[in-house]
Amino acid sequence: MSVLRSFAYLLILLIFNFIFWGCQKSINIDYTNDTTNIDSTINYSNLFTVSKGTGEDSGQILLDFNTPTTGVLAILDQSGKVLKIKDVALNVDNFQKWKIDGKTRYTYFQTDGESTIDSVPGTEEGYEIICDSNLNELKRVSLLPYGNVDTSESSKIDVHDFILIDDDHYIVEAYRSETPSNIPDSLHPAANTRVVACIIQEINNGQVVFQWHGTDYPEFYGTSVENNTFSDSTKTMDYMHLNSICIDSSDNNLICSFRNLDQIIKINRTTGEIMWRLGGKGSDFVLDENENFLRQHYARISATDHTLMFVDNGEAKIRAYSRILEFQLDEGNKRITSFKAYNIPDNFIQYAGSVEKTNDTYFIGGGSAKYALQVNYNTNQVLLRLNLNYASYRCLKYNWQ
Repeated sequence: MSVLRSFAYLLILLIFNFIFWGCQKSINIDYTNDTTNIDSTINYSNLFTVSKGTGEDSGQILLDFNTPTTGVLAILDQSGKVLKIKDVALNVDNFQKWKIDGKTRYTYFQTDGESTIDSVPGTEEGYEIICDSNLNELKRVSLLPYGNVDTSESSKIDVHDFILIDDDHYIVEAYRSETPSNIPDSLHPAANTRVVACIIQEINNGQVVFQWHGTDYPEFYGTSVENNTFSDSTKTMDYMHLNSICIDSSDNNLICSFRNLDQIIKINRTTGEIMWRLGGKGSDFVLDENENFLRQHYARISATDHTLMFVDNGEAKIRAYSRILEFQLDEGNKRITSFKAYNIPDNFIQYAGSVEKTNDTYFIGGGSAKYALQVNYNTNQVLLRLNLNYASYRCLKYNWQ
C-alpha cells in the first residue's frame, strides 16, 4: 500500500505541476545551447521574464541592465530567447548595434566613478565602449579638448547618445557644469548661477571636426520648461537636457532632442546654426493641441520616407500617459504635412524610452517603466512583452544580422 500511495502522490504532483506551469503567463528564459556566449555567473532569471507572445519578424533585441552588483548586456531573439549575455560592470547603458562596411559592431556606455555634476538627476558620465561582434572591447571613447572645452579635469562623456560612423569616426555628447554670463536679465539670474551645458563633438581619426556648445545660444534659457530657476545659485540648472542625436541622411545634419525644452531641434553639422525648432516654446512649426509633446526621447528620422518619430513621454502632472508620434515636415516652409499619434497601451514612461518601427509594428522600450513591448499599432495586438526587473535605458530591436 505504501508503494501505491507514493505512486499516487507522485502522479498527483506531476498533474498539478503540469496544470500550474501551463497556466502561467510568465515563462522562464529559454537559453541558447551555445554556452560560449553565456556568462554562467549571471542569474538570468532575475533580469526579465516573457509575459506575452513570441514576437514577430526576425532580428535581435538589445537590453542593458544595472543590478545592485553588476551591469549586464543582453542580446535576445524576437521571442525573448537569450542569444548572448555578458557581465560588464556596474552601470552600463545605451547598448547599440551597427553594421559598417560589412562589419558588425556593438557599442555601450559605461559609467566611470562619480559624476562631476552628480547633483543633477538623470546625468551619468563615463566612456563609450566600441566592441567587435563578440562583444570584445576595441576602443574606449572620450571627449577631446577643443575650443572652449577643457578636458584637463575630466574627459568623460554623457550617457544619453552615441553615433558610430566608423571605428575611428563618431559623434559623442557631454554635459559640463558652467557659470554662463549670457543668461538674459529678464530671467533674474544669480551672479554665480551654474547650468548644465550640452556639448556635441564629432571626432574623426582623433581630431574634432565639429563641435556644438549649448550655452552659445542664449535663446534657450527662456524657452526651458524644467530646471530653469536661474535665480537659485544653490543648484545646477539642467535647463536643456540633450537626450538623443541622429543624423538626417537627406542632408547629413543633426536632429537633436532636448527633453527640458519639450523640443526637437535641427542643427547644421557644419556651422552649428539652428535650422529649425519643433515643439515647445518658440517652435518654428505651428502645432495644434494634439501635436504638442512633452519630455520626449529617442528622436529618429527615417531614411526611406523622412518620417520623424519619437517617444512622447508625457509628464506626470500634465499628461501621465505616453505616446509614439510620427511627423513629416516641410522644412523649407516650416509646415507639418503629416502627423500620427499612437497611445502606448501600457504603463506611463516617465523617463527614457525608445521606439522602432517595422511594417505595422512598434518595438517600444519602456525606459523607467521597465518593459519592452512589440505591438501592432493597427490592431493593438501585443506580439511580445518583456517584464524587466531592472530598467533598461533603451530596448532596441535590429531586424538585420
